[in-house]
Amino acid sequence: MENILPDSFVNCLMISLVLSVIVMALLQKFKKLSCVKHCVHIWILNLIFSFLIGIPFSLWFYHSNIKNSLWISLFCFIGAPTIYEALKKQNLLQYHPESLKDDVVEVPIENEIKIPEDDKKE
Repeated sequence: MENILPDSFVNCLMISLVLSVIVMALLQKFKKLSCVKHCVHIWILNLIFSFLIGIPFSLWFYHSNIKNSLWISLFCFIGAPTIYEALKKQNLLQYHPESLKDDVVEVPIENEIKIPEDDKKE
């Protein structure tokens, strides 16, 4: 595999994979803002976050040079939406636990039925 893909390319892809998860989570938080209304806004935020976070992230944590940091940021820009769409297709992003659904009945503590313990006779 070393002959087909150079080690530096594989390293850039691996770092961008980690960074894509971080950028994807950050984008999900920013999607809830009222100023983000269109897909173009999300695309611009993805571009900004990928390079604004990607370059310092790869320089600081992985000690890469600036050229590799730019490539990592570019791969992150491409990868973050791809990861999001893959998770969305698998319905992992719409998961809600049973305890948060509306059809669950909660019993107030004052209505709780307690079973008395039998005294142990020896």
